[in-house]
Amino acid sequence: MRSIKTLQQTFVLAVLAALLAACAANGVAKNPGVSQANLASNRLQFAVGTARIGQDGTVGINFVSTLRQPNGLSGPLANSPKITGPAGFVVPAAATGAYATAGANVDAGTNHISSSPQVPLNNAGLINSTLGTFSGVYAYGFGPFNSDQSSVSGGYYPGSPNATAGNGFTSSTYNGTSMVAIAQGGGDVIQPLPFFSADPMEYITGSPAVPFFNDGTFPTNFAGYSPGFTPVEIAPVAGPYTLSVFVAAQNAPPFTYTQTATLASTTPLAAMPAPAFASDGTGGGTATVNIPGGVTETMVYIVDATTSTYYAIGPVSATGAQSFVLTDHLGKCSGSGCQLGAGASNSLNTGDTYFVSAVGFDYPAFEAGPPANRQQNPTIVGASGQADITMSPVVQATY
Repeated sequence: MRSIKTLQQTFVLAVLAALLAACAANGVAKNPGVSQANLASNRLQFAVGTARIGQDGTVGINFVSTLRQPNGLSGPLANSPKITGPAGFVVPAAATGAYATAGANVDAGTNHISSSPQVPLNNAGLINSTLGTFSGVYAYGFGPFNSDQSSVSGGYYPGSPNATAGNGFTSSTYNGTSMVAIAQGGGDVIQPLPFFSADPMEYITGSPAVPFFNDGTFPTNFAGYSPGFTPVEIAPVAGPYTLSVFVAAQNAPPFTYTQTATLASTTPLAAMPAPAFASDGTGGGTATVNIPGGVTETMVYIVDATTSTYYAIGPVSATGAQSFVLTDHLGKCSGSGCQLGAGASNSLNTGDTYFVSAVGFDYPAFEAGPPANRQQNPTIVGASGQADITMSPVVQATY
């Protein structure tokens, strides 16, 4: 996904350009020039793998995607994805979809997971699909960040999803990878996706894995970066999976990106045990994880549910018993570099409720993601040609 600073800078430059273009000779205004983006210059990537989901012990499918401009930023900020699986891949009849008030899920009983065309805010013509109108494919993975007609400063991003009244977000059942939901036994077990929960306790890549951003220089609600993985709790079926991403361009022909990935093996990675987290008593602590063989890198995700702050530690490339250190002062503070000075805040405070989970990958998951990776086509598969993950159970505790 585009960084928030880049989005804001792009918006400001666009406004300035429009103002300058509106001023002609002798002070006579004219309509600004408009250039059509070259949609064909963007590149879609798609990978598939198994997903061992530790909370309930089931094995599903992991989808990984990138849709980037040549500069590595997100492609279209409003698009409609659809995943079509091989014969034998079936969305369960119990899959409720994004909109409980718009009839049965059109994907139920089929071999595809689809999204819905955007409609007016009164929901006229709304189609109940698995992904809804708000879900799109961005620089790294799926998310509810589709632009719409609402005036939202800075756009949508992790921590500020597309929850515009009328688009159905609040009735979505997509909270299967919410740490809170799975720790407490809630959520839709059919289609878990990152960032789709009304309760914002998600797998999000924050500090110390990425540069510190909780200093007020980013939008207030910015929670971190997409981890890129999208586990779906449907039994994996070997064969080809096709991702198509439709863009309804204005004043130009629509455009569709298409990529196919093959799930050659349905054998999952070994189970990832729950991490043990020990407080250091001064705002941080150490998570210890016994990483199984076959995992090439592991990330530990920590959510402070009291302050809605997100941390990620890693990647660690070794197996066996490994330690992940959450440093003391990564909490929200004010001013660039504030985490290093007297104004620093504890990462976790006494009495805070927190959640910890480890995720193992057999592909370079962290290296492919923002903010560091600006390649248009980063590597999103491992040596097997798949993108397999193993997710530990979630540990809930009080600091």
